[in-house]
Amino acid sequence: MQRILITGASGFLGAHVAAGAVALGLETHAGVRGSSQRDRLTRLAPDAQILTFDLDSPASTLLASLEGIDVVIHCAAYGVDYRQTDFAAALTANVAGSMRLAEAASILGCRFIHVGTSYEYGTEDGILAEDRRLAPTGVYGVTKAAATLALQDFARRTGADLAIVRPFSMYGPLEGDHKFVPLVMAASRTGTPIELSPGYQERDYLYVSDVAEACLALACTATFPKGEIFNICSGHGVTLRDLALAAVAAVDGDASILRWGAKPYRPAESMRVVGDAAKIAGVIGWRATTSLAEGMTRTAAADA
Repeated sequence: MQRILITGASGFLGAHVAAGAVALGLETHAGVRGSSQRDRLTRLAPDAQILTFDLDSPASTLLASLEGIDVVIHCAAYGVDYRQTDFAAALTANVAGSMRLAEAASILGCRFIHVGTSYEYGTEDGILAEDRRLAPTGVYGVTKAAATLALQDFARRTGADLAIVRPFSMYGPLEGDHKFVPLVMAASRTGTPIELSPGYQERDYLYVSDVAEACLALACTATFPKGEIFNICSGHGVTLRDLALAAVAAVDGDASILRWGAKPYRPAESMRVVGDAAKIAGVIGWRATTSLAEGMTRTAAADA
């Protein structure tokens, strides 16, 4: 049985990766910070073994935490929540912390999957392939892009079993209340009007369990693609209008609460951000399979 450690396992993606690992029969270790809220993790993956540690722990502590682990999926990050804006904290967690964990994993011979983000591409419009230039903006995007470059360099220098994934937009059960889909569903349930932009910007949205499945498929693949970067995306855009309407329909709400155009687009708004899904499909055969309607129905049922 493979032994897997998921960092940031109390977070949205991390908890779903932990749930997927348990479902696959893997010995699942859920890494959390001492102060983390664990409600999401205990609901989704009650059988995971909780491991408490910080990325800024001494190297000896990190090595001890990884003893006996076969694969690390590193989901922990600072700045996923847009309200986290401390650049120094982001550098410490996203760059220095990721490097220290990757070094510990390499010493022990663990596979290491670093969860990056499509925000590393910045405000680039169009179909984004892994070789697209990085043009990140903001604390989160800049530090995650820096982590990718540092980890790639580390893998080249050492031959570490390390790969990087870049998930695009996600939704699903137990997402943070401040995110778009939960906000729309909550407004729909109460009949509260919600002011929105015109809503014609396209994004590549995936059901979170599909993203978790991709991470785990890469972790368990027979031939590990060292040093490679993979988009985790559907390859198809959905407008925020269609996303919101699907969320409203899933809770049997009234679409008239959606006040389209009440707010302007953000400055320098990207109108089409869609990932190229060909690389991961070609290497490990993974594709997103959950339709928007099915994913919204599951989300609504879980969050009711």
